[in-house]
Amino acid sequence: MGIAVLGGTFDPVHLGHLIIAEQAYNNFDLEKVIFMPAYSPPHKDEAGITETGHRLEMTRLALEDNSHFEYSEREISRAGRSYTVDTLKEMQEDYPDQKIYFLIGADSLLDIYSWKEPRYLLENANFITARRPDFSLKEIFLDERFRPYRDNIELLDNSLVDISSSQIRRLYRAGKSIKYLVLPVIEKYIGDNRLYC
Repeated sequence: MGIAVLGGTFDPVHLGHLIIAEQAYNNFDLEKVIFMPAYSPPHKDEAGITETGHRLEMTRLALEDNSHFEYSEREISRAGRSYTVDTLKEMQEDYPDQKIYFLIGADSLLDIYSWKEPRYLLENANFITARRPDFSLKEIFLDERFRPYRDNIELLDNSLVDISSSQIRRLYRAGKSIKYLVLPVIEKYIGDNRLYC
């Protein structure tokens, strides 16, 4: 059985994250899906990210009623920039006998050559690639850069749920409802802690 890692800022974790993770669990031979909040994503401005403790707690709350979901403090504990290749190398040591997948969107996979050590990732990791609005999975197979690694790339025929954390933050700041975009426990946590005000 494999382990899938879903990384991100989770600022906040939303139903889109949970739906994709559940569909990956249902469609692949996975033992669990590990949600891994990044300490400092390389592609985002650190100044605009909510404090790590809040993001980690929202992730914990969102997963507590699902026995095959876990969260990890690995990247937060490591601090500094959160590079997927560093996480992969650590997990290869911790789980030497298990297949490690990274659950990412098609847009992220198409951008992977801008990541740290992309060839190492493509050679040594397995990717479950989710469909995203406005991104075609066919592009991956038409892109010659991915030809040597196609055995490591799985496609997830997931529901297209177009939700983003930035959209949720904008709505909340504008005083609009975020119901049905996040779990009720997350909506309550945001309100109780006056996040995104």
